[in-house]
Amino acid sequence: MKILIFDFDGTIADTKTLYYKAIFHELRFLGFSESQVDKAIDIGLSLRKTFSKLGFSYFKSWFLKNRIMKNIEEHINEVKKCRDVDAIKSISGRKILVTNSLKEFALPVLRHLKLKKTFDEIYGAEDFSDKAEFIRQYLRTRKIRKENCYYIGDRAADVRLARKVGCMSVIVSGKCAWNSRSEVLKEKPDFLIDDIAKISEII
Repeated sequence: MKILIFDFDGTIADTKTLYYKAIFHELRFLGFSESQVDKAIDIGLSLRKTFSKLGFSYFKSWFLKNRIMKNIEEHINEVKKCRDVDAIKSISGRKILVTNSLKEFALPVLRHLKLKKTFDEIYGAEDFSDKAEFIRQYLRTRKIRKENCYYIGDRAADVRLARKVGCMSVIVSGKCAWNSRSEVLKEKPDFLIDDIAKISEII
């Protein structure tokens, strides 16, 4: 059986603007410029690790993450689906969602978009400290051959993550994506598509 591991932000849900606004709203008062915030976010880490990279302590990172998530949760109903996401329902294989977002945010969004039942399993930032290690362990525990695993994301960091865990990388480029097509191409993904429905042709 093929295992399809999906990223959430920028792949399933159009959350980029929401996250950027909420994060920059908090960090501008601490002296950070918009370009500094952009660079930190574009690395593709969880919020906690992003703040750690910006030099914040564990406690300050936890405090900022909670404030930002509260801000974001107030705007859940504004989140829209990425292009042709409903096509996932007809793609064969086991579909797993693994996101650096908290499930307390991702699950209400999925319900709002009527996509929760699309996925066989859903994991959020509460379930792991390192996304790549979590996926590696998931594949190892279930004895899944890596050639049967596809990681579907939207950014350059997703190509690196797929390479790290041994999955094929499928990057969806489009308006929702957190990185441009040229930024993704520099990482040499296995597949670069502009329509999520094309996954059926790949697998």
